[in-house]
Amino acid sequence: MANVKSSEFDLFDFFELTPVLLCIAGKDGYFKKVNPAVIDKLGFTREGLFARPIASFIHPEDKDLTHQRRTNLLDGKALHNFKNRYLTKTGNIVWLEWTSVYLRDKEIVFAIARDVTDRKQMEKEVEEK
Repeated sequence: MANVKSSEFDLFDFFELTPVLLCIAGKDGYFKKVNPAVIDKLGFTREGLFARPIASFIHPEDKDLTHQRRTNLLDGKALHNFKNRYLTKTGNIVWLEWTSVYLRDKEIVFAIARDVTDRKQMEKEVEEK
């Protein structure tokens, strides 16, 4: 593999162009930075996402478990493959699978998510059969 010079690889471009959902959240529970994939998936403007606590976007049935996992995260336990539901601006439900780490010294959470809605729907159909 060839060495890539930092001038050739811009992390800002990676953050903005990757199709997975990337976000930075504060310890206060608000988004601080999101990439366009988050905006596209949830349907809110950047300003709309930043104006409300992240918990307000989470499906009501998933709020308690998400809060417990967030507490563990802030205590230093990384979050791996955690699935919960979010509500889009139009009221649709999307299942997201999260991997997150908390940087205590900066009081921020780096999080990566992928949409697993189709997989969850197929699992539900299999269960119903």
